Amino acid sequence: MSPPRATARSPPGLSSHSPGNSMVGSPPARGMDDLADCFAGSFNVTNVPNDTNRPHPRFAMYKMKNSGSNQEQRRQRLLEHQKGKRDDLINHARALAMGDFDEEKDEEEEEEDMDTSGEIRQRRLRKTYKNQLMLSEWLVEVPVDLEKNWLLLLCPEGRRNFVVAANGSTKVFSKSGKQVKSFPSNLPGGNRNQGRARNKYTILDCIYSESNGIFYILDMMAWDGYQYYDCDTEFRLSWVQQKFIENQDLRVRSRINPYSFQPLPVYRCTKEMITDALNSPMPFNDNLDGLLIYHKHVHYMPGKTPLVGWIKGYMVPELLDIQVCEDLMEQRPADYGGMKTYLKKTYDRVERLKKADEDRLRADLEMMEGGH
Repeated sequence: MSPPRATARSPPGLSSHSPGNSMVGSPPARGMDDLADCFAGSFNVTNVPNDTNRPHPRFAMYKMKNSGSNQEQRRQRLLEHQKGKRDDLINHARALAMGDFDEEKDEEEEEEDMDTSGEIRQRRLRKTYKNQLMLSEWLVEVPVDLEKNWLLLLCPEGRRNFVVAANGSTKVFSKSGKQVKSFPSNLPGGNRNQGRARNKYTILDCIYSESNGIFYILDMMAWDGYQYYDCDTEFRLSWVQQKFIENQDLRVRSRINPYSFQPLPVYRCTKEMITDALNSPMPFNDNLDGLLIYHKHVHYMPGKTPLVGWIKGYMVPELLDIQVCEDLMEQRPADYGGMKTYLKKTYDRVERLKKADEDRLRADLEMMEGGH
């Protein structure tokens, strides 16, 4: 018998789970929503080191002025920090599932809470669909314990989404918190045939492939009313695999499950496994967008973290000294001149889009003021 859902407890399977050294089976299409997400990631109040919207620091000729910005040291501090952090995760997950919050009120509270230190900040779990995904930093320093404590997911091209199944419906939100889809699904809490129990809900971190109609699952924060935010990544990813072995109907499109949900394979970060993964057929039909590497012991905490790293496939030989297949190398932009040049151009493009958006907003405000 499952323990009561209303009280704090370990998720089912946690006490007896002992993941082995290998894991088999589980891993961001452009439009106005993508542009909004691009701007949302570009307007930073805090000085976040190694923001993936900015140039790769290792190739930007920028020397860190204090050891506090060292990526490896920040990783260790965050791992220690999360041990003592006990937010009300059960209520947080339920509020997201049921929509029991006032987004405007929370945005006002967020403005008062801003911190520009650039160091570890006390992260309050926001009761809003905005900024609910755990985001990566550019991989600047290869972790000293890469082979022992890190896991790899290959990410297909697509749109990063926050998926909530509850109240007999499945809703999809962009990184900026905008609802982009609503449909039934076979996820727990995802269709009306399952009833509308408040304790039945699921929260996922996904990449949506529009060309294939597939939601690829990166992570699982809640399943069937149990929250997994404070579980290690290794457990969360292995539990995703188990749930999809038990629920094969999630992979199949049907009237009440119009989109396929599929976990992505998870690999250990040994040189041999990375080499094999990047020189074999991809586990999806889309092009590879990049590689996410997760520290095994990081909990799921919304916001950017150095405990999740990001690199492009064709950058792997430069950073990790691992050769990749010719298909991945051919994905390099035509004017690709190395990581430093490519990332600077990417940053400059984001800055131009940001400035254009600011100019349009300023012009609209001036027009409104002139009309009074």
